[in-house]
Amino acid sequence: MSSRCRVCRTATVPFAEGQVLGHVEVTYERCPACGLVMALEPTWLEEAYGSAIAKLDIGLLDRCQILANVTGTVLRAERLRGGRFLDWAGGYGTLTRLMRDRGYDFTHSDPLASNVFAEGHETAAVAGERFDLITAFEVLEHLVDPVEALADVARATDRLLVTTQVLPDPAPRPGEWWYYTPESGQHITFYTPASLQALARELGFDGVVTSDLVHYFFRGKASPVTRAAVRRPAVAYGVGHLAAVLDRRHSLLQSDLTRITG
Repeated sequence: MSSRCRVCRTATVPFAEGQVLGHVEVTYERCPACGLVMALEPTWLEEAYGSAIAKLDIGLLDRCQILANVTGTVLRAERLRGGRFLDWAGGYGTLTRLMRDRGYDFTHSDPLASNVFAEGHETAAVAGERFDLITAFEVLEHLVDPVEALADVARATDRLLVTTQVLPDPAPRPGEWWYYTPESGQHITFYTPASLQALARELGFDGVVTSDLVHYFFRGKASPVTRAAVRRPAVAYGVGHLAAVLDRRHSLLQSDLTRITG
């Protein structure tokens, strides 16, 4: 009996065999319609998430710095300085703190990780809330059912900025591409531009701008500057790095400190 694609629900076909966590045998299947690759029946996730952030993820802080710059560039392009924002599945709260330091009203949500850096700026539940933009960085590849997991998120915003490494073409097998991360066992769903477009449709967005890493789901229109920034994350990083100097004029750092100290 075939499985169904986690995004477009097409019957999948056998793709590869592999091993995660050094001892768990895994079967991967691929969607012939959108190209998505997925690890079947990930029964090992409880073991894989003994720690919400894998010990192998030593690049987390560097990545948050980079993505804060990219996010700042997109927010400027969309003219959203005064908006309300959420970092969904935000780990230790690092990105939320960085964005608040730049003056953006970000809150944090992640029930699986300790909010170390953005305590007091949490959003307990997304359902019923409304945000001008939501970020979900290094999340999509962890989801067993992306459509269901992101349903409330999609209802809460018209702009969703995410990251996940897209599959090269032709799609590599386990052992041929580092993003499978078999040592951690946490990456189980791998996307192509076509599968991201299908995900956008399933979530009710009008479109998605994609690159190798950064992707922007939107309703309505995405500005030409936003499209260029998403398609060229390195350029967006540079622009955001320079803009961070100006953003510090709006920093919420002092007001957040005053709130904590009373």
